[in-house]
Formats: sequence, C-alpha cells, structure tokens
Amino acid sequence: MKITARAPRKEYERRIAPRSLFRILLQKLLHQWARGCIPAFLRLRLYRAMGVAIGGNVFVGLDTWLDDQFPELIEIEDDVTISFRVTVVVHDDARRMNAVIPGALDGTVAPVLLKRGCYLGACCIILPGVTVGERAVVGAGAVVTRDVPPGKIVLGVPARVVRDVG
Repeated sequence: MKITARAPRKEYERRIAPRSLFRILLQKLLHQWARGCIPAFLRLRLYRAMGVAIGGNVFVGLDTWLDDQFPELIEIEDDVTISFRVTVVVHDDARRMNAVIPGALDGTVAPVLLKRGCYLGACCIILPGVTVGERAVVGAGAVVTRDVPPGKIVLGVPARVVRDVG
C-alpha cells in the first residue's frame, strides 16, 4: 500500500511498511555506498536497490542524500537531473526531538515526487510531501517547502517561483 499524503510516522512504520532490522541496516549501507559512488550508473542501481523508484535517463550527482529511512516514498520520473549534494527528505522528526508532551512524539512521513524532466540545482533541499512539476527548475541552495508548478523556476529560502522556464 502506497501513501499519497502526509501520515503519522509510527502508523506508517507499524502498519504500512514494517521492516526488519536487516532491511534498515541494508538501506543505510546502500545509501552510504551510493552517495560516494563515482560511476553514475552504479549510483542509480544502489539507490534502486535501496527502494527509490527511479525512471529512465536519470542523473543523480555525487553526495546526494535520498532519504534512507523511507526510500520507497521517493519517486523520480524519467529525464530528471539531480545535481550534487541535493537532499530529499520524506520524514519530519522535528516534533520527536522537541516534544515535551506525551503522545506528541510522532513525526510524519510524506512522499516526494520528482516529475519528468525536472532539474534540481546543487545543494537544494526538498522537504516531505513536495512534488516538483514537469520541466521545473529548482535553483542551487533552495529549500523547497511546497509543490513546484510545472515549467517554473524556483529560488531562495523558502523557494519561491521567480519565472517560467524559457
């Protein structure tokens, strides 16, 4: 069962995607290998083995961080380019770290979708629940907190639409 919206992390881990300790350790190991792997084709194979859905003709740059806790929630369509040191996160543990109220310790998980032909610039951050539209461009260093419309360029922290792709 695949989720399409934000869900409580504990519920997702328990009901939707239970995983063994072996699987968790394997995902983390594959992730570390993929981040530093020089041949791009091998990097893609390692990310796929981790559980990330990756289409054809995709490039993922060195030292890219694709969430290793819930990689199955990341979908990368065809013809996507991800520059180096990009971070894609599908879980939010901010409340877990800062909570003082019992029961408020649950983080959330939400899928990330990178649509056909989009481009992610160096060192940008894609947060949980974001969809980057077709042919959209995310500028270097941007922090994307909301969906990026198709054919738009976004820049800044937080990322804002600055113009259409020309």
